[in-house]
Amino acid sequence: MKKGFSILAETFYSSAISAACVSIFFIDETGSPQFYAKRKRPLWIDPDFVPIICLGMAVTDDRIKLRNDVLEFQRQILDDPLLNSIYSVAQPGWHLHARNDHSDINLKMVEFLRQYSGFKASVVIGRKIPEIFINKHNGNATEFYFDLIHKLLELVSFDSNCSYHLYLSQRQSNTVQRFSSAFEKALQTAAKESNNINFSCSIVRSVDFPEMSVVDYMLWALQRYILKGERRYFTALEHRYDKIFDVYENEGAGKLYHENEKFALAKASPFITK
Repeated sequence: MKKGFSILAETFYSSAISAACVSIFFIDETGSPQFYAKRKRPLWIDPDFVPIICLGMAVTDDRIKLRNDVLEFQRQILDDPLLNSIYSVAQPGWHLHARNDHSDINLKMVEFLRQYSGFKASVVIGRKIPEIFINKHNGNATEFYFDLIHKLLELVSFDSNCSYHLYLSQRQSNTVQRFSSAFEKALQTAAKESNNINFSCSIVRSVDFPEMSVVDYMLWALQRYILKGERRYFTALEHRYDKIFDVYENEGAGKLYHENEKFALAKASPFITK
């Protein structure tokens, strides 16, 4: 297994290992893996506790085109007098970020992604169930998080003729070693010839990688549907989701949604309990 590591760097892509195909993964999250506040105070007893964390990846075989197209979309926003006067857009260094963007920008970006065919997305929904967190993940948020990364990567059918380059959005608890370990674990599960697969893992800042905004918006649309019941953004992008895996559905067995079995709230057990 040939591998490379980097933090906050793009250098590996420019010197990519020659392969019959190259797949680029951009991985991000929405929500927090934390179950406890300071002094081990349980967060799940709070009325505003968010009961899920979603991790997703946008996969492309043409990173340069995806990057340039997102940058061009941002440039159009900045050049549009109807949009560039929005307070958040007018701030120095503005970049796309679904949760912080104005609703007009949200709508524009969803329209852009709805028409854009240069990627596919997959998502895992991690239900934040205290009993599972304590018993399976030893009450450790980092362990919980990287188990979800592993589940996400298991959705991929790996090919020993391909080279894989994975970019994970930087978070405080992320390390390249843990990221690589999750990938290798997924390879052992999914690929019989995992020793022949070339890959690199990098942890990067979203602000430096406009491609991350694609997965950010795909996650935002799904989470908004789950938590607020607002379906329109998810419906508009539904055809861009390759797979959605509800990890702890069916008493922990999980449930996979795909092209022939699309995700819908009515098909899932409640995410929010009163």
